[in-house]
Amino acid sequence: MKKSKATKPKHPLAAPRETFANALGRPVDSVEARTVIDVLGGTYEVRPIGRSTARYDPDRVCTVAWDFPSAPPANRWTATHLGVRDDTIVWITLSSTLVEGVRGDQGVFLRLSDDDEQIFRPQGSDWNWAPAIVRRGAGYLLDLDVGQGHWDGNYKFPLTPRQAASLEADPLLYREVWNGLVRICQSRRFFDDPTTLPADAQAVIDARCGRG
Repeated sequence: MKKSKATKPKHPLAAPRETFANALGRPVDSVEARTVIDVLGGTYEVRPIGRSTARYDPDRVCTVAWDFPSAPPANRWTATHLGVRDDTIVWITLSSTLVEGVRGDQGVFLRLSDDDEQIFRPQGSDWNWAPAIVRRGAGYLLDLDVGQGHWDGNYKFPLTPRQAASLEADPLLYREVWNGLVRICQSRRFFDDPTTLPADAQAVIDARCGRG
């Protein structure tokens, strides 16, 4: 009696780029989103975004990845997945084999455009990795990238107009706030309990820039 050979899962067929792009900004139960899920094989696993892609945004804090086990990985490090925030698709990471007309193994990354406008970032070699002040609607945010070993984090913290103006006018204050926030983002306390981040960061900003 012959043994049956194990069969590899059949990868989904390539689809036009527009098929995926149309799902950005759509609820996961929309026709556009369901079409993408079906194209990617229909089977997915939901998981929280891991520390390798750590992010904090006061307006967008509930992000999960939907990994598709039957779809090929986008590259050696990244699965094909949807980024879902508050039940809305905000980014899509795809293997190049899943998109018509795309070649190579670097993957295809589609991301919902944001409305953040950078208004200030310190210039010069001494300010590499420095946070930027961005405007979102009528509010301000300090947009901070933190090198954390083999992965990087991105964190956005609210600023009042007065705090934003104080930071822009005083390089020493800017450096103090930056260093203080990096220490928090790299702290054991944050890794053990990420929910402590918003209050701890706000305390540093308020202590150095004032609350107004």
